[in-house]
Amino acid sequence: MSSRWLLFLAALACSAAADQRPVMSLVIDDLGYSLDNGKAAIELTGDHTYAILPGAVYSRQLATHAHTHGKEVILHLPMQSIQSSAAHEPNALNEAMNEDQLTANVHSLLASVPHIRGVNNHMGSHLTEFDFFMRPVMDSIRAFNSRLYFLDSRTSPRSVAHAQALDAGLSAITRDVFLDHEQNIESIRLQYRIWQTKARELGSAIAIGHPFTSTLEVLREYLPATSGEYRFLRLSRLIEERRAGSRPANQPEQL
Repeated sequence: MSSRWLLFLAALACSAAADQRPVMSLVIDDLGYSLDNGKAAIELTGDHTYAILPGAVYSRQLATHAHTHGKEVILHLPMQSIQSSAAHEPNALNEAMNEDQLTANVHSLLASVPHIRGVNNHMGSHLTEFDFFMRPVMDSIRAFNSRLYFLDSRTSPRSVAHAQALDAGLSAITRDVFLDHEQNIESIRLQYRIWQTKARELGSAIAIGHPFTSTLEVLREYLPATSGEYRFLRLSRLIEERRAGSRPANQPEQL
């Protein structure tokens, strides 16, 4: 490890020691289909992360908008769901693909969204359960850019995506809370409070939400009021802080 990197980690550790507030990391998924809601999500107060769907009408525009506003962009990588009734992205990775096809598709999707710092799975409750699918996916991400990280959205409790990302040599992290599995205001407020509790208990917690009108309403209401007691960090900075602190960035989180 270079002396410059050691100095950087030391500076991060000192910074973290100076501010002991719990960390709340927010990821907004599914950006690309609505320009207005996508921009509204990107313009939320705080240092958040935005998962862009490849191939959607406004994907590249919103990725550039987020980058211009100093926000972190990741690829929202579509994968096969266990539910046949689930919305199916035409470019989703699926079980019919062999390793060469998975690799080619992953590289194409990674290249389609500018400014990405990491990847998380869109759906994938089926594909993420199998190491023989996840291994070539993670190897492909690393081959494309070894500095990318992987967030396991945990759409299945049997997901092996996090473990396979680590085995491939990627920095990896897992989701703690879904804010808007139910899209009503009171449910989202409850999940937000659960997110706060987990952050307080664990030191940091990751929540995933979507650019729904109801979710944006709750976030506009709660984020400013929460910022005094908690810190909001993009995923790459959370990973860096965990690496610089007592708990390694790659250690699995509690769910």
